Amino acid sequence: MAAKLAFFPPNPPYYKLITEKASGLILLDRFPHRENVDVLKIKTRRGNKIVCVYVRYPMATRTILYSHGNAADIGQMYELFIDLSIHLKVNLMGYDYSGYGQSSGKPSEHNTYADIEAVYKCLEESYNTKQEDIILYGQSVGSGPTVNLAARLPRLRAVVLHSPILSGLRVMYPVKHTYWFDIYKNIDKIQFVKCPVLVIHGTSDEVVDCSHGKQLWELCEEKYEPLWIKGGKHCNLELFPEYIKHLKKFISNIEKPPSSRRSSNNNSRKSMDQSSSTTSHHRHHHSSRRKSTDCFEAPRKSTARKENLDHIDELHELDISELHALKFNNLNEEKIGKLRIPYEHMERSRRSVEYLEKPRISMDMKPDWPRMSVDFCWLRFKLLYQYKSDVDENLYGDDETAIKAIKHAIRALRKRHMAEEGAHAPAFAAISKPVMIASQGTEWKDKAETLETELQQCYKTQARLSEQLVVEVAESRASKALVQEKEALIPSLENKLSLARDECSHLTMLLEEKTKALELLISENKEFRAQYEEMRAKANNAETENKTLVDRWNMQKMEDSERLNEVTALYEDLLNKLKASGLEQLARQQVDAVVRQSEKGALKFVESFIPKTCKHRIMAHEGGCASIIFENSSGKLISGGQDQKVKVWDTNTGSLTRTYHGCLGSVLDLAITYDNESVIAASSSNKLYVWDANSGRVRHTLTGHSDKVCAVDVSRSSNRYIVSSAYDRTIKVWDLNKGYCINTIIFPSNCNTISFSPDGQTIISGHVDGHLRLWDIQKGKLLIEVAAHSFAVTSTSLSTNGNMILTSGRDNLHNLFDIRSLEVCGRFQATENRVASNWSRSCISADDNYVASGSADGSVHVWSISKGNIVSTLKEHTASVLCCSWSGLGKPLATSGRNGIICTWSH
Repeated sequence: MAAKLAFFPPNPPYYKLITEKASGLILLDRFPHRENVDVLKIKTRRGNKIVCVYVRYPMATRTILYSHGNAADIGQMYELFIDLSIHLKVNLMGYDYSGYGQSSGKPSEHNTYADIEAVYKCLEESYNTKQEDIILYGQSVGSGPTVNLAARLPRLRAVVLHSPILSGLRVMYPVKHTYWFDIYKNIDKIQFVKCPVLVIHGTSDEVVDCSHGKQLWELCEEKYEPLWIKGGKHCNLELFPEYIKHLKKFISNIEKPPSSRRSSNNNSRKSMDQSSSTTSHHRHHHSSRRKSTDCFEAPRKSTARKENLDHIDELHELDISELHALKFNNLNEEKIGKLRIPYEHMERSRRSVEYLEKPRISMDMKPDWPRMSVDFCWLRFKLLYQYKSDVDENLYGDDETAIKAIKHAIRALRKRHMAEEGAHAPAFAAISKPVMIASQGTEWKDKAETLETELQQCYKTQARLSEQLVVEVAESRASKALVQEKEALIPSLENKLSLARDECSHLTMLLEEKTKALELLISENKEFRAQYEEMRAKANNAETENKTLVDRWNMQKMEDSERLNEVTALYEDLLNKLKASGLEQLARQQVDAVVRQSEKGALKFVESFIPKTCKHRIMAHEGGCASIIFENSSGKLISGGQDQKVKVWDTNTGSLTRTYHGCLGSVLDLAITYDNESVIAASSSNKLYVWDANSGRVRHTLTGHSDKVCAVDVSRSSNRYIVSSAYDRTIKVWDLNKGYCINTIIFPSNCNTISFSPDGQTIISGHVDGHLRLWDIQKGKLLIEVAAHSFAVTSTSLSTNGNMILTSGRDNLHNLFDIRSLEVCGRFQATENRVASNWSRSCISADDNYVASGSADGSVHVWSISKGNIVSTLKEHTASVLCCSWSGLGKPLATSGRNGIICTWSH
C-alpha cells in the first residue's frame, strides 16, 4: 500500500533499451550514442535488474551518484546528467529504481536501498572509485536512499540534498513523532552523516515544503551554506542560475581537506577583520593629519610589510606532505602552461607599477610612495595565493611536476621581492620623515586596486574559456568518432552503390523489354476493344430480344394461370356438387384419374382416421431412428437408424419380421419401389444401398456422392429410376437395372429432401436456403423455384392424388403447395411444434385430409387440411420426433424419435 501511494513510475517509460548485435553495447534508443557514456544493467541483492547511466568527464577526480526524484526515469534525466558532468567537471552515475523505466521488479523503500547499494558497489568494483571521491546526490524521494547510504559511509566526500523530505509521512501530515510504518526516515538518519552536507530547496515548493530542507540542514553535523532559491518550485530548481553556481562553489570547497576547509574559513574571517580595522585606522590617521597645519606627526611603522614577508617564508618552508595537501595530484605540462599565463600577467602588472614608481627615487617626491610599493608587493602575494587556489581547483598532475612548479614560483617571487627592497630602499628610509602630501599615495593605491580588479576579471575570463574549451574538446571528440564511423561505412556504401548501379542498368534493360511488350499489348488491346464493342452491340441486341421473349413468356404464363384458376374453380364446384350428392368416391376416381384396384402393386384407398392413442411402442434402433416408411398397400413398416440396420416391422403385432444388413453408415432416408420388390437406403457413408425385399440381399451399392446422402425417392411411373441428394451439392438420377448414375445436377445450395412428381419426369427438391425447386429429369435444368421457407427445408411429402406437396422447414412452418402453380394452399403451425433437425420428415394422410408432424419436445401434432386447425396432439415420445409416416391403407400413423423408439398410433 505504501508503494502505491509513494511511488509513481512513468508509464510508459521515456526510453527503451537497444543492444547492438556486433558490439553487445546497450544503448538508449531516444538519444544518440556518446563515447563517454556507458549504459549498464546491474543486479541488486533483492534479485532485481536496474538500468544505470555512467557519464565520464576527462581527468575528473570526483563522481556524483545521482538518485532522481519521483515520477521520473533516466530517459528524462539524461540531458541533465550530461550538463551536470560538464559544468561540474565530475563523473556522474545515475540509475533507475526497481520498477522505474526498464528496471525490473516493483518500487519499494527497501528495493531503493538495495538499488543504491548495488550502484555504489558497481562504482567501487567496475570503475575503481574510492569512497572519498564519491558525492551522493538525492532529489526529492531520492534523498531517502541517499541519506540511508551516507549514514553508513564515514569517509564519504559530500552529500547534496535537493528538495529533500523529512520522511514519507511528513510530506502529507505534519506529525511530530516518527512512526514505525513511516518510510524514508531522513530526520532520524541525517545526524549520522559525517561529511559536508549541502541542502538546496525552493521557497515556493508546493510538493515538499521548504521547512523539510531547513530542518534537515539544522540537524546536519557538518553544515555547508544552504541554497534557498526564492520562487523555486519542486521541479524547476535547475533552471535558476544560482543553482549551478552554488554547486560549483560547493564542489570547489570540498576539494580541500577538512582541516584546510576550516582554516581557510577562519583565515577569511580574520582577513576580513584585519582589513576593516586597517581601513578604519588609516581613515583616522588621515583625518588627524588634516587637522595639523604647522607640525608633523611621527610616521607610524607599517605592519603590512612584516606580515607579507611572513607569508613568503611560509610558502618557502612548505614540505612535500603539505604540497600533497594542496591537491596537486594530476598536474601535467599542458596545465603548467596555464599556470604560467597568469604569472606573466603578474609580471607585466609589476613592471607597470615599477615604471610608475621611478619618480619616487627623488627625495623631493611624496614620502608615502614607498609604502604604496610595499602594498603592491602584498598585492602580488595575494595574487600568488589566489593563483595557487585556482590551480588547486582546476589543474592536476604528477606530484613531482607540481612540487617543481611551486618551488619555481616561490624562487621567482623571492627574487622579485629582493629586487623590490633594493629598488625602494630610499623610499623605506624616507618613511621616517614627515609626510607632506598624502593624496598622491591614495591615487596610486586606487590604481593598484583597479589593476587588481582587472586581474581578477582576467582570471574569471580564463576560467570561463577553460570550461568552454573542455566542452568543445568533448564535442570535437564525439564529432571525430562520428566521422570515423561514417568513414567506416563509406566502403560498404560504395559497394552497395555499385550493386545498385548494376541492378539499375539491368532493370533499365528489363524496362525497355517490358516497354516493347507493353506497346504490343496496347495494340492488341485496341484490336480486342474493337471486337469487344462489336460483341457488346450484339449482346445488347440479344438482351433486348431476350427481354421481349421474357415479357411474352410472362404474358403466356399469366394466361395459363388464369385458365388454371378457371379449371380449379370448375373443379371445386364439381367437387362440392359431388359431395352434396353423396358421390364423393366416384368424383375422386373421375377427377384424379387414380385407379385403385386390389391387384398386387395397386393402391388401396381407405378413409384415414384421426390418431389418438399409442398402439405399440417399439425400441427399434440404438442411437436414434431418422427414417420410417410403409410398404405400398401394406401394413408393414420399414425403419432405418444410426445402428446401420434396416428393419421391417409388423404394425399389427409390433414384432420384427426382417433385418437388412450391409449398410456401413447411419441411415438418413428410405424409399421402396411401388412393386415392393426393392428397398433403398441413403446413408452417411456417401453411398446408397439397394436390397432385394424378398431375399434380403444387397443388389446394388451406388457410389458417386462425395458427402453424406441425406434423401432418396423412387419414381411412381417406373421402378427403374431413383433420385438422391447429398451434402456435396449434387442431385443424381440412378438406373437400378444398370446400377449406376445416368444424370447429375449441381447446385450451390445443399439439398435436404427430394421427391418425384407423379409423371416421373420432374424432381421436386427442398434446399438449405429455404427454396423449393422443380427440375427437368431429362435435361437437368431448373424449371421453377419458389421461396418456401425463411430457413432450411427439411422435408417434402407428395399427396396421394399428386396435386399437392407438403413442405416443412426450420422456421417451424408446414406449407401445402399446389404443385401445378406452386401457390400456397394451406399453412400449418403451432407454438409447441418445433422442427427438430434438418431431416425431420412430416407426412400427409392417405385420403389427403390430415397433416402430421413431430416436434422437438417429443409431441406429434395432427392438423386438418380443410379447417387448418390441430385435431390431435400425441404425446408418447420422450425425445425429439424425427419422422412421421402414414400407411397407404389409412392406418396406422407411425412416428420415430431421436432415441430410436417407434410408436404406432390408432384411433
